[in-house]
Amino acid sequence: MIETSLFEICRPKQWKTISSKDLSENGYPVYGANGIIGFHSEYNHEKPTILITCRGATCGTINVSVPFSYINGNAMALDDLDENKAYINYISFYLKYRGLTDVISGSAQPQITREGLQSVKIPLPPLPEQRRIASILDQVDELRQKRQQAIEKLDQLLQATFIDMFGDPVSNPNNYEQVELDNFIVVGPQNGLYKPANMYGQGTPIVRIDGFKSGDIIDNKEFKRLSLEESDIEKYKLNKFDLVINRVNSPEYIGKTALIRNLEESTVFESNMMRFAVDTSKLDTYYLLFFLKQQFVLNQIANKRKDAVNQSSINQQDVKSLIINVPPIELQIKFSNFFQKIEKNRNLSNQQTLNFDKLFKALQNQAFSGTL
Repeated sequence: MIETSLFEICRPKQWKTISSKDLSENGYPVYGANGIIGFHSEYNHEKPTILITCRGATCGTINVSVPFSYINGNAMALDDLDENKAYINYISFYLKYRGLTDVISGSAQPQITREGLQSVKIPLPPLPEQRRIASILDQVDELRQKRQQAIEKLDQLLQATFIDMFGDPVSNPNNYEQVELDNFIVVGPQNGLYKPANMYGQGTPIVRIDGFKSGDIIDNKEFKRLSLEESDIEKYKLNKFDLVINRVNSPEYIGKTALIRNLEESTVFESNMMRFAVDTSKLDTYYLLFFLKQQFVLNQIANKRKDAVNQSSINQQDVKSLIINVPPIELQIKFSNFFQKIEKNRNLSNQQTLNFDKLFKALQNQAFSGTL
């Protein structure tokens, strides 16, 4: 398949950035680094346009604008796409598949420049073939998105059910007793095992922040591993219904909590975590897991958090002093049963999403190697 320079089919350009004070709640959509950030009275792009995030942590992300939109300078617009040579959806899929990490420059502030994009080449089969490939990838991508939307709907249903049963934890309309978490803790909080990253390899699985799944329930074995002494395994081994809470990380991850449910082999937890367990006759673990995700708790954690230059942290006393609303245990268990039913459906949707992801990647490989 013939490869063509990106600059032969389009004209990459950064446009003037609109100040946040000039954004409004209606008008033409304005695209920033990662999608629509507001609206404006004017547009600078009449047609859909491929956008490349060109600054910051998400540098290299690909988006496509809707017609009649304004594209800010934090995204590189691939203007004037030659529609006689290139089909926009095909180019978008290819750039996502290729990735642009090799053209990112800058250390303190990652960026992509027009100069950097000059090295990007794109395989261009005939237009009908581009459209065929894009159509196939579109269909599979739509299935992936629908699965993800189903997961989001389940999350929304669970949150709505929680509020319906218990009310907003902040206003506490049912006047539930509010108690420090320490009154229910029977194990911990205990800080995890520290080992340098270069020691990861074979051996015992270790739970890290990257092992947290979106459902916040850990029951798989896709963890990094360490070669450990038996004494370390015994000291830091996780048990079913333990909770692990992130204690050291960037602010958005501090206090993120996961439930240990089904581990098929001895598994330990790393030093950025704390482990604790509660008296389940008084505080249901699933109820507590979900309560710890509520804004009421997140606000407490934000107030307790110690911020440093490169990371933030909470300590054992911070966790112990978290205020928990405590409904009757029968009501907690009722919510817990509903939570677990939702989680089963969520796991099924997650597995289907993974299957579609694998199919999508396989089709991408075939499409851009000329074998689809």
